[in-house]
Amino acid sequence: MKEIESFIGYQEDIIEAIPSTILVVNRSQEVLYANRNYYIRSGKRERDVVGEKLSRAFPQLLMEKTNIEEKIRDVFLTGIPFDGDQLRYPDGMFYFYRIYPLKGSDADAKSAVIFMDDVTKLTRLEEELKDSYIKLENAFEELKENDELKSEFISTASHELRTPLTVVSSYTEMFEEELLGELTDMQKEKIQIIHAQIDQMIRLVEDMLDALRLESKKSKIQKSFVKIDDIAANVIADLSRLAGLKEHTISLQVNGKIPEVMGDERRIKQVFNNLLTNAIRYTDPRGHIAVEIEDEFQQVRVSIEDNGLGISKKDQKRIFDKFFAGGGGTLTRESGRMGLGLAIAKGIVEAHQGRIWVESELGKGSTFFFTLPKYD
Repeated sequence: MKEIESFIGYQEDIIEAIPSTILVVNRSQEVLYANRNYYIRSGKRERDVVGEKLSRAFPQLLMEKTNIEEKIRDVFLTGIPFDGDQLRYPDGMFYFYRIYPLKGSDADAKSAVIFMDDVTKLTRLEEELKDSYIKLENAFEELKENDELKSEFISTASHELRTPLTVVSSYTEMFEEELLGELTDMQKEKIQIIHAQIDQMIRLVEDMLDALRLESKKSKIQKSFVKIDDIAANVIADLSRLAGLKEHTISLQVNGKIPEVMGDERRIKQVFNNLLTNAIRYTDPRGHIAVEIEDEFQQVRVSIEDNGLGISKKDQKRIFDKFFAGGGGTLTRESGRMGLGLAIAKGIVEAHQGRIWVESELGKGSTFFFTLPKYD
C-alpha cells in the first residue's frame, strides 16, 4: 500500500514538474485542477481558482479572443482533441494551447485538460524572421534596375542558407531517432517542434531558388508522358493529414478518360501541391475543396475550387506576383510562406506552354484553373 501511495505521489511530482501550464475542467467548465506552474504565472491562489468557472482563471479579454469556451464544449461533444492555437497575453507573452478530453471507463469525456506552452521566444524569432524577409523584399525593389545583380544575390543567399539548415536538420533527425542518446517525452516534443520549424525554413529557401530558376529560365523541365489524374490523386493523398487538421474534405472528379500529356511529373505535382495547400490554408475549418479534371480540344484543364475567404478583384490582378500575399502585398499576411507558391505554380505551367488563372469573389471562395497542352 505504501508503495502505491509513493508511486501516486511520484506521478504528482512529475505532473508538477512539467513546464507547461495545466488546467483540468469539467463539463460545466469549472476548474478541477491547476498545476503549480499556473499559479506561479498567474499569481492566483488555489482557493480562488479550483471550483470556480474557467472565466475566473483567465482574463476576460483572452476568453473572448480565443473563444476557448466553445472549443472546450466541442471537445466534450465530439471527444476529439483540439490540436492547438496561439494566444497572446496582454503583457506580450505568447502561448500555444491545446485541449484534450479525459475519458472515463464508459469512454465518455468526464473532464478536459488544457495545456499551455510558452512560445514567446519562438514567436518573436518567427516575427524577426518575417521582418527580415520584409526587409529582403524591400532590398529587391532597390535592386530591380540591375536584375542580374538581384538574381545573383538571391541565389547566393539561398544557397548559403540551405547548407547550414540542412546540417541542422540532419542533427535534429539524429536526436529524434535517439542516435545521440535517449530523450524524455518532453524533449522529443520540443525536438519535433524545432525540426518542423527548420523544415519550414528549408521550404522557404527552396521556394526562393525555384522562383529564381523559373524567372531566369534555368529551371529544367524533364518532359515525359504523364497522367494528370494520377498526379492529382497522389497529391490529395499526401495532403490528407494537413486537410484533416482543419477537417476539410477534398474531392476529385475526373470527367471522362483523360489522355496523357507531355510534362514534368515532379513539377506538375508541385503545381497541384501549391494550389491545394493554398486552398487548405485560406479555407475555414470543415470546408470543402473540389478538384476537377477534364479533357478539352488540345489541352487538359484542371480546376481547384474552395469555399474559403475569396480574393478581391484588386488582388486577383497581382495574386501570381512574387512575394504578394494579399492585402497590400506584404509578407505579414502569408502564413508560414513568402508569397511564392502561386508565382512558382504560374512559372511551371507557363514553362509547359499552359495557362493559369483565378476566378474568385470575397467571402464566396476561389477557383484556380490551369491548362496543360496534350502534345509538346
